[in-house]
Amino acid sequence: MDELQRLRSEIDLIDKELIELFEKRMGVVLGVAEYKRSHCADVLQSSREDEVLQKAVDSLKDKGYADCTKRLMVELMDISKDLQRKKIKQGVLLKEYDRRPLDINGKRGYYGDVGSNSQQAMIDFFGSDEGVSFSTFEDVFIALKNDDIKYGVLPIENSSTGAITEVYDLLRKYDFFVVGEQWQGINHCLLGVEGAKIEGIKEIYSHPQAITQCDSYLSGGKWKLIPYKSTASSAKLVSQSGDKSKAAIASIRNAKLYGLSVLAENIQSQYCNYTRFIVIGKHMLDSADSDKTSIVFALNSTPGALFNALKVFAKNKINLINIQSRPVENTPERYYFYVDLEYPCNSSKLNEALEYVAEVSSFFEVIGEYKKRSAQDK
Repeated sequence: MDELQRLRSEIDLIDKELIELFEKRMGVVLGVAEYKRSHCADVLQSSREDEVLQKAVDSLKDKGYADCTKRLMVELMDISKDLQRKKIKQGVLLKEYDRRPLDINGKRGYYGDVGSNSQQAMIDFFGSDEGVSFSTFEDVFIALKNDDIKYGVLPIENSSTGAITEVYDLLRKYDFFVVGEQWQGINHCLLGVEGAKIEGIKEIYSHPQAITQCDSYLSGGKWKLIPYKSTASSAKLVSQSGDKSKAAIASIRNAKLYGLSVLAENIQSQYCNYTRFIVIGKHMLDSADSDKTSIVFALNSTPGALFNALKVFAKNKINLINIQSRPVENTPERYYFYVDLEYPCNSSKLNEALEYVAEVSSFFEVIGEYKKRSAQDK
């Protein structure tokens, strides 16, 4: 037997002892789980974990292995906590939601005037242009709260300018659910009344997001940029004004609806410019083919807390496709984290991962389960 084979054989014997000790340790862990269940104690005990790590390092003869030992013990404790949760916590932390199938004929509302991108997203999602327009994001939520509509359609993120933070805040404020999504290609145009010329434009109206999305084009002009309710509302305003010095950033569809001339086409800074719209409702969607989950949670402000919460998704090969943070009201340096996950929603693996995040969070809610759509599904 050469030296390498001898060393490998020695490692095999040590591994055998380790596995025997590991199995023995897991048996004791189950006893701990039973105790915690009978005493209604939390699985996560931070002070105990710190104590275990310190004892492990203190037991080393060669302190050069301290970092490796901590990594080993952290992984071992994570495995132990997972086993405890399966024993005593599974199905307890996640709510049983009142689920309803999508009512394709249910009354719906959308953000913006007739001709808005939200209306187009509603048409693409539901297959009909029947809907009620609302001038603000919160008006859509209020109408849903009052049962004036069954579903609301509004934008939540853009591929150029990112998250629409007000919508995230309203989702948590009203406790509604995301029941669907729709991606919409956004091509912005500069619109003016008949006879208007670009060189004569002094004021340009549009939604703040649209203005930002066209910043490269707009930076070369001497016009005044005036934020307004929505792109469609801006087109309507310019049309009603009859003023050749006013223009709106909106779609070609708005030009046709409001009798405006197209002064410039595709003025957005990024050629590939998409907005993601969400469909909201009062109840969680009941659908067997849902494969996207949206959650919101808050964590205690401790080092590594966010990493500790999110690592469970990587370990279980659950695709985390979006994360946004919003400040917790009246609490400096604390945040709500909004996360979108791509994985079959009826999977036990996903449920266990969500249970874990709920366990380590100070606040946790599932805010949607629905069918994922891509920009190509428009």
